[in-house]
Amino acid sequence: MLKKAIFLSAALFAGSSNATLLTDTSGLGFDVTTVGASTIGGVVVDLLGTNGTHIISQLAASNLFVGFYDTGSPAPYQGNPGTVGIQTGFDAAVTAALGGGLAGASFRFTLWDGDTATGDFDEDDNLLLINGLSFGSWSDVNAEWTNGAGAVLGAQSGGGFRDDTLDTGWFTSTDTALLDELLTSLESTEEMVFQLMDDDPYDNFFDFTQGIDQELIDVGQGPTVQPSEVSAPAALSLMGLGLLGMAGFRRKKA
Repeated sequence: MLKKAIFLSAALFAGSSNATLLTDTSGLGFDVTTVGASTIGGVVVDLLGTNGTHIISQLAASNLFVGFYDTGSPAPYQGNPGTVGIQTGFDAAVTAALGGGLAGASFRFTLWDGDTATGDFDEDDNLLLINGLSFGSWSDVNAEWTNGAGAVLGAQSGGGFRDDTLDTGWFTSTDTALLDELLTSLESTEEMVFQLMDDDPYDNFFDFTQGIDQELIDVGQGPTVQPSEVSAPAALSLMGLGLLGMAGFRRKKA
């Protein structure tokens, strides 16, 4: 069952000591590891309300898609657009904490073998959809190359999720019209459906299951609220972090 909590202040360690500013800090400038998110892995969401409140969620890597989108797992996630994962728990109490509107939204993905970087065969072919709304091209996202524990292995991509590489990067929007549509959909469905739309589907293997998996709540960390004003100290201790190892090389379809 997803858990929600209000953190007046949080000071904790989650993930690897090799954490980087890119993976830890959303495109809205919030360090998501301070409220329990891992440094890589899964899908992390940072929603910024018009009142300055941040809502943070993490969907565990173990619940995400792996495979080709015509044969992969979970089977209900197959298709085009294909589903990466579904984060539930955005109930009325959570969305009400945003103060009536969204000022920004940032979404972090960890992906092995994205093939959307410069020169890769899916460059400019893939879009991120959230509740059916486009949040941009996977080729436009600067991504950090790490191992499964979050240790940096090389240079950032400069744009795109690379071939045979475990990359982590943030999609961010401050577009008022788009954010209004997202909030309306959240209030209606109480969930986020993350999908990948491919111009030429079923030609690439995707693995969203790699990286650090939060095992304290095995379906990921549900939405938590970080108020804009801190009035008293509090702390949350996470236990049982598990590491998902790097998967072996997968060959793409011809």
